[in-house]
Amino acid sequence: MRISNSCSTGLPGRCARTLSALACALAGCASAPPAALYATSANEAAETASDAPPVTTTDLVARYNRGERKFDGLALAQAQLSGATLSSASFRGANLDGADLRAAKLEGSDLSKASLQRAHLEVAHLDNATLAGANLERAFMIETVLWGADLSSAVLDGARLDEANLEHADLAGARLRGASLKTANLGSASLRGADLERANLNAATLGDADLESANLKGASLVDTDLGRVYLQGADLSGALLCRTVLSSTVASATLKGARYGKHTRFPPEVAAQSLGAVEDPCCDVPDIATACGWKRDAPR
Repeated sequence: MRISNSCSTGLPGRCARTLSALACALAGCASAPPAALYATSANEAAETASDAPPVTTTDLVARYNRGERKFDGLALAQAQLSGATLSSASFRGANLDGADLRAAKLEGSDLSKASLQRAHLEVAHLDNATLAGANLERAFMIETVLWGADLSSAVLDGARLDEANLEHADLAGARLRGASLKTANLGSASLRGADLERANLNAATLGDADLESANLKGASLVDTDLGRVYLQGADLSGALLCRTVLSSTVASATLKGARYGKHTRFPPEVAAQSLGAVEDPCCDVPDIATACGWKRDAPR
């Protein structure tokens, strides 16, 4: 390191200050962190202000674009955030009831225990997002991407998840009473202990999903392939199993009052009627829901 020999003999004070600063730099000035050396009341006020959650969508997006990622406790019910990019951000405990998040990008974001009742999340991307314990009652999540998302213990009663991608998602202990998951992809998803009473799972993809001890009372599983699904201890009482394919683990499930038709496929070793299932001709007509009197009961 070269040290300039430019200190003027006519400016001893300036020379002394220069040498003092140089000595400080060489010593590291460990006793005073750089931020503390230049802290001002204005800096402190700005830092304190940024601790408060944004109060407008414009403020939220602006702060996110500046690099801020922690928005826990945010209260922006009915917010208009369609198409917004808010990936890898934290919204723990936030209130986003009725918010418009259609096509929003929330990959990897944390929305644990957030409230998103009746929120619009159609076509939104929540891949690998955390929604554990979140309230998504009656949320609109048609074609939403939730690949690998954590929805454990979340409330999704009456939610619309038709055509959603929930592959590898964790829905253990989640509540989906009266939810609609028509043609949804739940491949390899965990639904252990989930409550799917009166849910619509018609034509859903459930390859290798885990439904151990799940509540499927009165659920509609028309045209659904459960051939590789783990059903140990699941309750399918009163479920509609028209044109359904069932795995061998259905032998340990509850089937009392479950209805099936001539095109329902039970494993050869399973005697459906001995388990309480009932063959019903309503399963063999074009309009099965009407003929069988089935209606999704979404909570109000």
